[in-house]
Amino acid sequence: MFDGVWRSQAGAELRLLQMGEAVSGTYTAADPGYAQTHRSRILVGTAEGDIIGFVTSTSSPQEITAWTGRLVRTDEKTAEAIHAVFHAVERSAQPKAVADHVALETTIFSKVENACS
Repeated sequence: MFDGVWRSQAGAELRLLQMGEAVSGTYTAADPGYAQTHRSRILVGTAEGDIIGFVTSTSSPQEITAWTGRLVRTDEKTAEAIHAVFHAVERSAQPKAVADHVALETTIFSKVENACS
């Protein structure tokens, strides 16, 4: 169901492989930053029905990002899309400063090709 390549309007890309409820693949940020040498990050997670969740590292070596999303298809003419929300937490943040080191954002990834393509 989630197998394939998915891309956001900003250019971020998910390459997903699903085996049962297990999901693995890579996440490539749209703009990895000047100092970033490796754009793609390994992701691991799970999917059940039309819901997916996975974690990956970010371009910053001090952050982990968790994603949750839902598969959406409005009609037969439109591509499938994953409507996702992510939050990133900086690993080095002190417990009292966590609120200052959390990002929360939504992204829509549209399917651009199947895994076999």
